[in-house]
Amino acid sequence: MTSIVDVSGKLGEYMLKGWILTDKICAKCSKVPLMRSPTSPDSYFCANCDSSPSPGSSLQAESAQPNAEVSSALSSPTFALPVDTEEILRRRLQSDTASAEIGRRMLRGWTMLADECPNTDCYGVPLVRPPKAGPEKDPRKECVICGSVYVDGKDALGQDRLVPFNSTTEPESHQLSHVTQSRPAVSSGSRAVLTSKGKEKAIEKPETPPMHSYQTHPYLASEVPMMLPPATSSTSSALGVSAQSLELSLYTLSGRLKYLASAPVVDVSSIGQTADAISKVSQALTQVTPSLAGSDGIYSFTPKVRSRAKRTSEKPVGLASVHFPASDASAIYSRATKRS
Repeated sequence: MTSIVDVSGKLGEYMLKGWILTDKICAKCSKVPLMRSPTSPDSYFCANCDSSPSPGSSLQAESAQPNAEVSSALSSPTFALPVDTEEILRRRLQSDTASAEIGRRMLRGWTMLADECPNTDCYGVPLVRPPKAGPEKDPRKECVICGSVYVDGKDALGQDRLVPFNSTTEPESHQLSHVTQSRPAVSSGSRAVLTSKGKEKAIEKPETPPMHSYQTHPYLASEVPMMLPPATSSTSSALGVSAQSLELSLYTLSGRLKYLASAPVVDVSSIGQTADAISKVSQALTQVTPSLAGSDGIYSFTPKVRSRAKRTSEKPVGLASVHFPASDASAIYSRATKRS
């Protein structure tokens, strides 16, 4: 027996001579791999047990070890890549498109979810969630391929599943848009409650009142100006109708601005547009009122700024309004009510 150092040296020496280090272990020492001669007939040599290679050396070891070598004559069949079908190409293109769109949305604050679109035409497309509009997460989940929007719901067996957001089978707790649109009055702190997987979620959904909705909103109904009596001439009548319409528009815009300013989520863009509209309507009313000033001795329009009609006891604070003489205010309002 030789030492480990000598074995390593012998292995390196014979490998430099062309001998092949095999995966067969010597049956005598059971720890050193055999070496095979580079020429035929094959002879095996153990660097630990045999002092020199010989044609008959380690034959017992060779027969004791199973022949693990694969014949060079045998070759594995050539692997052929599958042909790309139309469906594979479509899915590949869809995947690339979804990846690009999801990346763009994530840069804008969207969140990619673990849920996949249940649409059979969408192959493994992850759903994305819009950024937060308030303190709670948005329950909607959107597919970037088909554009469908889903929310968490339950099936007939009570198991969690995705349901279309605008479906007629949508649970009542998820019908946010229908509920908020059907309410006649909206307070500044209104919240829409959704139930998602047994957890209660509140989402800020401020509803902007329409420009003509002063009759359905309590905070605007109290500020509707008094009806004006008809003027004596056709010109004055036309100007009176125009001034009255401008007056109603100012009150509606005032209520809209008041609502937007007190909403939980301040919409700076809408506030700016409303303020610009108030400025334009006020300017138009200022141009119309001089033609009607003192036209019939009963009422006159003045560019005085205040918040309500003269029939109230509040002090002027901020809107161009129609001015009624205090002595005739009750009579004018009574006449307008009877005519209507």
